[in-house]
Amino acid sequence: MKIYFQKLLTFASKASIIELRRNKKVERNVLNEIEAGYAQFTKKQKKLADFMRENIHSIPFLSIVELGEKTEVSPASITRFTRELGYNGYAEFQKSVSDLVRRDVVPMRELKSSITSDGEEDILEGMIERNVDSLRKLYGEGLKESLYEASELVGTGRRVYITAARSSFCVAYYLYFMLKEFMDCVELLSEGLGDISNKLQFITPEDVLIAVSYERYTRATYNIVSYLNEAGSKIIAITDSYSSPIALKADCVLLARQAPDTYSFVNAMTVANALIAAVGRRDRERSLERMKRQDEIAIEYGLYL
Repeated sequence: MKIYFQKLLTFASKASIIELRRNKKVERNVLNEIEAGYAQFTKKQKKLADFMRENIHSIPFLSIVELGEKTEVSPASITRFTRELGYNGYAEFQKSVSDLVRRDVVPMRELKSSITSDGEEDILEGMIERNVDSLRKLYGEGLKESLYEASELVGTGRRVYITAARSSFCVAYYLYFMLKEFMDCVELLSEGLGDISNKLQFITPEDVLIAVSYERYTRATYNIVSYLNEAGSKIIAITDSYSSPIALKADCVLLARQAPDTYSFVNAMTVANALIAAVGRRDRERSLERMKRQDEIAIEYGLYL
């Protein structure tokens, strides 16, 4: 009798998922489908479901083997799980997760909210207050230790590569520009520059990559991180979550979440500035001498008005 009721509940759970999909008024949502069947999942399936719910933005970037390694669930079990949810397999499930993530992008959602808001709030004052509050919460011993580790990696690397895409690129380019003031071994890696393969052929395990990536995470940045990770290079991630795709492959994570209810990179830029200063301080005299020479060349060239 107990087995009969368990089968009946499982059938009802699957039926609710199917009904959820048939309702055209509701977009297909992997999280809703997992929630609908969660009570009837096995212990192993619940472990898998918990990881998926907590790391939903990383799923599009994880192969079935990588997901299996992180959850200690076999690829075969993962495939069966996705089929029980009504997908043809992990690939289709992964695409559905990608679609869900694309629909729910926090920065763009907050930007739209700011534009459409009819409130009496002073926009500038509100932004300043939220960013200042976020900066106060940014500091911690964990970040302090990670910053020191990152500065050592950058300072001792044969070459330092920096990469990012879309909105995160502003942080990456700032890092590149400022580090070049006193370092001659810094390169910018970007698919948009058209020379990515030329630079990648010279990558070695002695090199370091600083990658910047925020939700919605881009495949371009993830691909570069994956390539250097496979090459044995050290990876430093500036990102918004320890479970972000680049954080999962990083040797050192500089966690700088965006301020709540904003689309600001003030935390990421603060961490970037701290990293630049920390690297420069490793050899103060040399850094200052190179910055002085840079300025002399700029003046000789007539760069400034």
